[in-house]
This record gives sequence, structure tokens and C-alpha cells, in this order.
Amino acid sequence: MPSFETEGTLVKIFPTSVKSERFQLREFVLNVEEGNYPQEIIFQFTQDDCDILDKFKEGEKVKVSSWIRGKKWQRSPQDEPRWFNSLAARSIEHADPMMQDINQDTGNNDSPFTGDIPPPTEDTSSMGDDDLPF
Repeated sequence: MPSFETEGTLVKIFPTSVKSERFQLREFVLNVEEGNYPQEIIFQFTQDDCDILDKFKEGEKVKVSSWIRGKKWQRSPQDEPRWFNSLAARSIEHADPMMQDINQDTGNNDSPFTGDIPPPTEDTSSMGDDDLPF
């Protein structure tokens, strides 16, 4: 599965959104300062990984690794299909080594999550009232 890695500043961390009894996601926005035009890119954690973002605050500089996912969506056979992309986050850590040192020095055992999460397997194509895949 294609992957994407970048560093930036956390602009917004959204609350967890429960889409169904079996699926939840939590989105966050990262401001990536590359070139003349900074980009604000939205990522998402899913399922049990949604609480990973509790260890971070808006305004912090972080490193994010994610999978690039794409999905075809078509409301009915008569409708024109549409395609959607998403960045499914698999890890996040503080970009500033001092932040990691502070967590260790204060005895905070809730160090930033940096382990790999297996690729998402949840099929979201039939979830939600409007039948959108997210």
C-alpha cells in the first residue's frame, strides 16, 4: 500500500467520530511548510487508534506516517462514480526531540505512539445515512 510521511504543525485535532457500531475515526489537520505555499493536510486514525491523538496538542510540531487510500463510490448504478482519497495515519510522534525527552524526564509512560499499525481493513463503503465512505 502506498505510504506518505511528513512533518508539520498540528492545526486542529477533531473529536472522535463514531460512524457505526463497528467503525470510528478521528481526524487531525497538519500544516506542512514546504515551498512557497504551505499545505493543510487532513489525516485520520481509526478504531482503537483514535485515542493516540490524546497525547498531542494543537500547535505542536509532529512527524506523521500514513497510508494513502483510495476508494470508488457510486450511489447507484445510474450515477457517475466518484473517487476519494484519504490519508490513514499509522504513526505520529513529536518532531521536537525535546518534547520526547520531557515525556521521559517527567516519568510520563504515555510516550508518543510510534509503532506501525496494520493497514486498515474496514470497508466503509456502506456506512452512514448518506452512504458516503467516510
